[in-house]
Amino acid sequence: MKSFQFRLQRVLEWRALQLRREEEKLSTIQNQLAEVLHRDQALEVEQLNAEMKLLGQASVEGADFRALAAFQVRVRHERVALHIERTKFEDLVAAQRKLLLKARKDCKILENLKERRAKAWVQMSDKEVEETAAESYISSWVRSIAER
Repeated sequence: MKSFQFRLQRVLEWRALQLRREEEKLSTIQNQLAEVLHRDQALEVEQLNAEMKLLGQASVEGADFRALAAFQVRVRHERVALHIERTKFEDLVAAQRKLLLKARKDCKILENLKERRAKAWVQMSDKEVEETAAESYISSWVRSIAER
């Protein structure tokens, strides 16, 4: 008897490749989101350091306050832009997760089908072996009766 062959193996391999691609896309988007979050956090730390440095000075001039205020305005604008970018990447992550779940589902369906077909093939193979053994036994039993 020949070995088990899943006729949809190439389709299963293609679905698995699609799944890996979707996982890679999600990873890329998550890395981009992490970079945006890191930049936002770095801006916040930079602003706090500037404020603490100014407050730590013994004497402060008006120009220092104006410079700090201008810096704070620039940081606020950058953080708003980063917030918009973060929202965009969060939406992309959500959409990509949906695509990834669909790809996993498609792949899992084929894997389950392959598993069921393999089990059915094993059962048919076992049945064939049993039938062959039964025929062999009956044939040898008939031969032994005929020889007597």
